Amino acid sequence: MNRRTLLRFLTRSALAAAAIFPALTGCRLEPPSNEHKTVLDVAVFEGGYGIGWHKRVAREYEKLHPEIHVNLWGDPRVDEKIKPRILRGDPPDMAACNLPVWKLIVAGKLYPLNAALDTPAYSQTTKTWRQSLTPGVLGQYDYRGSTYAMPTSVAEWLCWYDRKLFREHGWQEPKTWGQFTALCDKIKAAGIAPLAFQGKYAGSYGWATLLALYQRLVPMREWYGIENLKPGAFISPEFIHAARLMATMARDDFEPGAMAMTHTESQMEWCNRRAAMVFCGAWLKNEMKDALPSDFEMACFTVPSVEGGTGDPRALYAGGDENLFIFSQAKHPREAADFLKFMTSMGPAREYTAQLETLAPVANCDQGLKVSSALQSAVEVLRGSDQLYQDRLSTLYLTFYKGTIEDAVSQLVGGKITPEEFGHRLEAGAEAVRRDATIYKPPAIVPASDPARAPVAEARP
Repeated sequence: MNRRTLLRFLTRSALAAAAIFPALTGCRLEPPSNEHKTVLDVAVFEGGYGIGWHKRVAREYEKLHPEIHVNLWGDPRVDEKIKPRILRGDPPDMAACNLPVWKLIVAGKLYPLNAALDTPAYSQTTKTWRQSLTPGVLGQYDYRGSTYAMPTSVAEWLCWYDRKLFREHGWQEPKTWGQFTALCDKIKAAGIAPLAFQGKYAGSYGWATLLALYQRLVPMREWYGIENLKPGAFISPEFIHAARLMATMARDDFEPGAMAMTHTESQMEWCNRRAAMVFCGAWLKNEMKDALPSDFEMACFTVPSVEGGTGDPRALYAGGDENLFIFSQAKHPREAADFLKFMTSMGPAREYTAQLETLAPVANCDQGLKVSSALQSAVEVLRGSDQLYQDRLSTLYLTFYKGTIEDAVSQLVGGKITPEEFGHRLEAGAEAVRRDATIYKPPAIVPASDPARAPVAEARP
């Protein structure tokens, strides 16, 4: 399960410069055996998942297409390596990195995937590539009817716990927020902190939980009001109520000292059972696999329904993660799109799911696999959902997100501002974005109506 003015582009540099200075450009010279092949240049952020899977898939693709060589390389600082190349108009064919994707889309620097998405999927010829994917995973980077990025994993936002610890104490998964707070009281009575929290990065980790709480309170059309920068959305009674629930949880249930902890430090507290639960993305198992005790029975549940709320309780805050995109100035965009289609086909997706303990975006790719209890638990949550929703403020309005939202969330959970002050700070930041004509604002998202349902009854006065 993570929790980011148009770029001004310079003219294309001479190809000779790239050949002379490969270390500066991020380019890699190919061996003579590849000189008559089409060479795809693919750059990938090398983080917690590594790039072993990516390289294996590249070699499998080359077996199917011997006329193509995939020069796939990774680096933890891949953004810095490819930025100069983008500015010169000499980007790699495809990349997975943390560049300002929306700025690239609006500037026309990314290649639309629609034509490829409507071609037959690898190994599932009765389906198109689009039809082979889990519904809802492509929504994050849609622009004017076209899709500009493809995820390699599905990132669900969940609350994680240890089944063994819960079983020993007789604790049950909560279905409502009232049950959740009652569970936290029982955990404290047992001398354990209810929640670990990634306090040094409170803005990003806390924002995801807050958005999920707000969704439980309102119909989806209203939830998207904040995503669409609707005037008054951040100071609505329901949004303030969600902020109040978040602040109360932080005050009463976070582990002491959590606000000073990094994500790995806080998650280690959870691994060591000094904290019983932690909100995090579906990447948590792979991120902490070397720290989990052998008897740890990792499981998860979705953010519980909030009493009195009218939001869809089966909606799931989730979306694509590690997005790959193709540059419009790439030398081989169509070939890159075909390789990307192969990467997200059933075979590679099953390998990804089995080896990285994270669900790939191909529908039903986990069926028949031996997976851990952690991944199975996340799959069950996904299958029990009736719609996926995701935030775009963090990727579309970077200054608003980094300069206002993250700081305000940190202040809120740190007890330094009230929920009302929090809402007004975000509303002021949103108004600044609305008034700034230089900032691109996409058409408003208008979701389908929520499934008919009655509000959850109040659990307590």
